[in-house]
Amino acid sequence: MPFELPLRLFAERTPLPLDATETSASASPSLIDEKNVLGSVIRLAWPVVVQQVSFSMVQLVDTALVGHLGEDALAGVRLAGQLFWFSQAGLVAVGVGATAIVARTVGAGEREKASSVLQTAFVLALAWGLLMALMMAFLGNWWLGIMGAETEAREAGTEFLRASALGMPFLALMFAGNAAQQGAGDTRSPMVVGLAVNVVNVIFAYSLINGAGPAPKLDVTGSGLGLSISAMAGCFLVLGVLNGGRRQLKWSPSEVRDFDTGVAKRLLNVGVPAGVEQIQFNIAFMLYTRVIASLGTTALAAHGVTLAIQSLTFNVGFALSVATTALVGQSLGARRPDLAERSAYLTMRYSLVFMCVLSAVMMLLGGQITSLFVGGEDADKVVDIGRDLLFIFAFAMPGLAVSLTLGGGLRGAGDTRSVLFIMAGTTWIVRLVPAYLLAITFGLGVPGAWIAAVLDINTRAFLMWLRFRQGKWKQIRV
Repeated sequence: MPFELPLRLFAERTPLPLDATETSASASPSLIDEKNVLGSVIRLAWPVVVQQVSFSMVQLVDTALVGHLGEDALAGVRLAGQLFWFSQAGLVAVGVGATAIVARTVGAGEREKASSVLQTAFVLALAWGLLMALMMAFLGNWWLGIMGAETEAREAGTEFLRASALGMPFLALMFAGNAAQQGAGDTRSPMVVGLAVNVVNVIFAYSLINGAGPAPKLDVTGSGLGLSISAMAGCFLVLGVLNGGRRQLKWSPSEVRDFDTGVAKRLLNVGVPAGVEQIQFNIAFMLYTRVIASLGTTALAAHGVTLAIQSLTFNVGFALSVATTALVGQSLGARRPDLAERSAYLTMRYSLVFMCVLSAVMMLLGGQITSLFVGGEDADKVVDIGRDLLFIFAFAMPGLAVSLTLGGGLRGAGDTRSVLFIMAGTTWIVRLVPAYLLAITFGLGVPGAWIAAVLDINTRAFLMWLRFRQGKWKQIRV
């Protein structure tokens, strides 16, 4: 079978309680080979890297295709993306809760409970997806006005939101299914889904934006429809994988009405702080973007393009964060907090090495990279700003490595409230206030705002390290 777990479950092991914290020498979590922890981390992480690159490519392809329609279209779609990110707050809540609890149940050998968590996560995700689809379709124009979009950019962003709203329920189910599989240790299936989603998006977005072949030329609307169609394809693939019955988690259409309120409470107890974290960050980031939008459309376009490029740099760090979440959760489920701690620190070290290499690339080739995604009359101005922004952000890469991996470890242990407080404190105090002062008061423009982002990320990394080092996460019950 092509998507088997890196290491099989030890079926003869007696199931362990989820709140157990004592070390058991005989308990061995399903994902970790103690003699080769690095090998276990790599087996978990590399499919997530591929998956994240594929999802980042969806954003980059859309940015490149829309960017050649002009800066108004680009600015509108990038601002619309802020609302799209906000809509994912509920998905993050469901996803983090599902990942952490599935990891605990699989680590304890309770596979039936893991499947129950999956079904409950599906119901919660679908409800959120439907709600956000309605908001994006009917409140998108109002939201973009609050964000300060100029008339042409506002119209383009509204068209994008209405078209992409169609795919939100499907995106929600895909997100929940992938998160649960990652908690169970199956990172390869989400990888294949991510690659398929990217291919579908490229084909439909390109065709519908440009009117290629028999497709109508829909410009910005085509980008949103391409995203919706790819989300539908990804959703059906995830459901097909889970319905196959050959993996740790199983799902069947006959179980669609099953909903366990007890599981839902546990899932939301862990996940809601992560969702609130996402909401507060997105609100703060919208205000942060509002500061940049006040500098003009060219500045906003450069900011948007650079954000899309920057998302690629997160992939390895995020993959190691997902691996840490699964490893920590399953280790705690198997009563091995010592192994959980060892795995987390190992992933942090390797993430640091890779992120430092990427920072050097950003410093040296920022202008050339930015130029690949920009066209139109003001391309040179956008490239010049993008080069400066990538150079500045290179100084955040080591801190990002620490924040992502240890934050993933804390989430895997269920310590999502601490992560929420750290994220909220640094975002609102360390990022927003300095961003306004540097960009507006001191006249540094967009680079000043990005300097504030670097301060935020590095402060966050230090606080995550302190919290993880305290070790209180080892006693948390989920």
